[in-house]
Amino acid sequence: MPIRRAPFAALTSRELHDLLWLRNAVLVVEQASPYPDLDGRDPEAIHLIAADEAGRMLGVARCLGPGEDGAVAFGRLAVLPEQRRTGLGRALVAEALAVLAEHWPGRDVVIGAQLYLERFYGGFGFQRISEVYDDVGIPHIDMRLRRWVDMRLRR
Repeated sequence: MPIRRAPFAALTSRELHDLLWLRNAVLVVEQASPYPDLDGRDPEAIHLIAADEAGRMLGVARCLGPGEDGAVAFGRLAVLPEQRRTGLGRALVAEALAVLAEHWPGRDVVIGAQLYLERFYGGFGFQRISEVYDDVGIPHIDMRLRRWVDMRLRR
């Protein structure tokens, strides 16, 4: 399944609606975690969209440029429940790493990960760099991927 890359300005109003709906359905409603999804960073992000032939969004993520520490990030990764365990989540992470490598080469990737996904992200080479912390009712850890530019060669 192809994954579309789109800067915020290239999103149609329908795509923006569907993207925000999917993130809300998974990250807020399903996980019973009322967090502020609209954090003002979407306009600076490169958005990843996986959709079926009919245009229904199945999974999304966003890629962000360097933060104060110089690291880049991806996040707001959400996959519809019926699409989990199909490889879509892995494909979105691989695509996010490719986007980050192309736009900001040589930078570490730092993410805030839900604790139960530590092994999943570890499979990409991420390592825990923080203690467990609560993020709106869900245990999280920070993880870093060093020398990740080499990861794009494995795609």
